[in-house]
Amino acid sequence: MRNVFYPSSVAVIGVSARPDNLGRNIVANLVEFGFEGAVHAVGPGGGTIETRRIYHAVGDIPDPVDLAVVLTPAGSVATVLEECGRKGIRWAVVETAGFREYTAAGPALEAEVERVAAKYGIRFVGPNCIGVVNMENGLCVPFPRMNTQLKRGPVSMISQSGGVGLAVFNLMINEGVGLNKFVSVGNMQNVDAEDMLEYLLADEGTGLVFMYLESLRDGRRLMDLARRSSKPVLVFKSNIGGLSRSIALSHTASLSSDDRVVDAAFRQAGILRVHDATALGHGMKILELPPMRGRNLAVISRTGGQAVIAADACELSGFRLATFPDTFLREIEKHFRASVIRLTNPLDLGDLFDLDLYARIVEQTLQLDGVDGVVFLHTSTSDAENLAGRQLLERLSRLSAEYGKPVAFYLSAAAREVSYLKQTYGFPVFTQVVETVRALEMSYEYSSRERPVPEGEGVQALDVNRSAVRALVDHARAEGRALLVSEALAALEHYGIPTARGVTAASLAEAQAAASAMGYPVALKIIAEQISHKSDAGGVKLNLRDEADVSAAHAEMLESVRRAHPSVTPDGVLVQPMVAGGVEMFLGGRQDPQFGPVVLVGLGGIFVELYGDVAVRVAPISRPEAARMVASLRGAQILAGARGRASADVDSLVDALLRVAQLLVDFPEIAELDVNPLRVFEEGRGSRALDARVIPGAAAPG
Repeated sequence: MRNVFYPSSVAVIGVSARPDNLGRNIVANLVEFGFEGAVHAVGPGGGTIETRRIYHAVGDIPDPVDLAVVLTPAGSVATVLEECGRKGIRWAVVETAGFREYTAAGPALEAEVERVAAKYGIRFVGPNCIGVVNMENGLCVPFPRMNTQLKRGPVSMISQSGGVGLAVFNLMINEGVGLNKFVSVGNMQNVDAEDMLEYLLADEGTGLVFMYLESLRDGRRLMDLARRSSKPVLVFKSNIGGLSRSIALSHTASLSSDDRVVDAAFRQAGILRVHDATALGHGMKILELPPMRGRNLAVISRTGGQAVIAADACELSGFRLATFPDTFLREIEKHFRASVIRLTNPLDLGDLFDLDLYARIVEQTLQLDGVDGVVFLHTSTSDAENLAGRQLLERLSRLSAEYGKPVAFYLSAAAREVSYLKQTYGFPVFTQVVETVRALEMSYEYSSRERPVPEGEGVQALDVNRSAVRALVDHARAEGRALLVSEALAALEHYGIPTARGVTAASLAEAQAAASAMGYPVALKIIAEQISHKSDAGGVKLNLRDEADVSAAHAEMLESVRRAHPSVTPDGVLVQPMVAGGVEMFLGGRQDPQFGPVVLVGLGGIFVELYGDVAVRVAPISRPEAARMVASLRGAQILAGARGRASADVDSLVDALLRVAQLLVDFPEIAELDVNPLRVFEEGRGSRALDARVIPGAAAPG
């Protein structure tokens, strides 16, 4: 990818002398941003622009060309790349739109472009993008005229939307954040976002990568790249959708929406997700500072009211207000004109008007072992004070770097002064008290995240019977159906999950005989491949205590199922021993189109979707990760023995979760899987799956 960002020469193809020509904007951007290499303009009409010759064709350029920037009609792009190939150009940025995103003929045009590119070994960005920027060498090839106020810095950006990229440029200019590199990947026909991320994470000039993504091409690769990165990766993922757009055959489908999976995957990979421009701006600024490595925060303010607001924000963000030593406070008190303010944390300096003293107080605060970061709330009351405020900002910047702790600087001042500081100094300036604290929360979240490990590392090897499950899955797929409940429970047992398997009965007499043999009370469950949720159709009868109960329940169940599904002929019933006690939990999983196998756990029973209290992860998972999933549930207190209940056997629940995850990894053709309920008994007594649903896909992925 280096050739995209560091060419020695660029050919801009699609240039004309017309004032409204977009190609000439590209040439102008290269000139205005001071591109260090040669620039060649190409257009069929020839002529000149600003004394620069326009070549009629790529082949007319007398010198070698490293990068072609193409902005010609969609139908001509393949021909243009053919000319580039013959010229020896092996890298291109295709900014032309009008492909699959626009017309039905677009895919065929893209296929022809890809054929020509493969013929000559050309790699290209796009199509349907606005181009590439490298602030290190002045390469700037977007077709809109660019704002030269954009300054060089550590942030590199990958965007699937050119318009969003331009909006973020404005945000960076306004906030004083410097850009290093930018690429608009467009349709990602040849080079995708993950390719660019891999390059930028290794790029010396890039200190932080921001990605705007509307879709994910290869979610697992994105996770792996971020896991291995020592640089922060911020992602704004839009176009939030879920499997509710299609018919959901299991609880899993509705509970593990696409966005929940994205959230889980990003957390596992150490990716910071932002949901709006404000959070993005704060993230790009705060992550340039030393990291917030602990929860102990010091708040220093010129006014008491803002100090109170900051204290509230600290509590909401999970920070602790560091305890100041008494000697430290008494030393500050010596400088007060009147002893009218009780010193504590937040530290109200309202009786001090010496900005040099403010800096010394901040330095002494940073020296305290019990302080992990500082929020400094400054109010500039007049133009006369602005110069001293600028000097204060410079000193705080140096102190933050010297002591390796973040100093988040909030300023209330006239807009022109705030703008001047943001544009002039490389130190972040915040203008909302609460957002200042939230920015530090993001810094803490990044620095304290558990260091992600490569996929599969630390995953426990489990003793399972793959061949037995293979036979069950292949048989069901051959008949084009889901596994029957008896088969699904058998598959769980083959993977080491205890179940209440029971006996399949084709008639009432067989059901009564099975119930008598296993002992009452029993449960009856309908067996029918077309019925996903048996309870909804009246297909579950519980706590049957004698032969008469079984007879009545059998008749009622068949009638309920007939009314709910008149075209369905049940395959029989499953007779199971009643299993009482414990906590009902839900385990599930599915194959996500971007991330592959996904596993989830939550409180179970008939209200699982109503409560929606689930934890989601991309499989495989380690035992510690599975334990964290369980602990993160709002209902985890129930498992811990809330309100006098005995503690549940969480270890057995974690083990079952690991085994479900392994089942999904081993069998990518299992599209969806539900275990509901898994009854978790008291500590030391294990757990047992009472019902399960396994739905194979039409074909195994890949």
